[in-house]
Amino acid sequence: MGQLTNQTFGQALVIDSLHKTYTGAEHHVFAGYSLSLPGGILCAIVGVSGVGKTTLLNCIAALDTWDSGTIALGDEPVPQNNPIQGALYRRRKVGMAFQWPHLLPEFTVLENMEMPLIIDNTLGEAESAWCKQLLELVGLQDLMHRLPSQISGGQAARVGLARALVRRPAIWLLDEPTGNLDPETANEVFQVLKALHTELRPTTLLVTHNSALADDCERVERLHTSLRSTERT
Repeated sequence: MGQLTNQTFGQALVIDSLHKTYTGAEHHVFAGYSLSLPGGILCAIVGVSGVGKTTLLNCIAALDTWDSGTIALGDEPVPQNNPIQGALYRRRKVGMAFQWPHLLPEFTVLENMEMPLIIDNTLGEAESAWCKQLLELVGLQDLMHRLPSQISGGQAARVGLARALVRRPAIWLLDEPTGNLDPETANEVFQVLKALHTELRPTTLLVTHNSALADDCERVERLHTSLRSTERT
């Protein structure tokens, strides 16, 4: 892998007394949930299906709303009920990767990396060089001109992880990024994830059902169905 230096992205995340109920639902998704994370930590979010792990990421990313309580990243409250402000917040501060990397099939690996910057109309020589540095860091510099159909599932997952960092986000939200991979490939991708995190130090929340991967994180946040209480290790 390559190496990047003097990069620190992460900002502190503070969630205070979060309450959320979906319309028509019998139970709260969150009832007074609080969480405080220092900037630059790697934190696993674990719990049974339906407990609210993805909902938590979506609230932090201003993709979902909540009933009461606050979420702040650094000194900035996370906006809600304002799609324009939410989009601007995500553009400046949030990187997200998912179980499926959703690479555009007609574009090369490098072009997929550059796509967020193309959409923003901010792609220049320096930004393109940054995308290439990220591909080097995840070991894919020799595959940058291939199409998604010409790389493996594990390689595509690496592209998805790296693409979420092209805007240098303060927080990196990862929703089961290894969930569709076999155990060996999942571990390989997780090691790449850890290398990216160690090098760039975004504040990282990793939703995972893989207990071995969770235990290898710096902190584990366990969500429970009973009033969405938590345990921290």
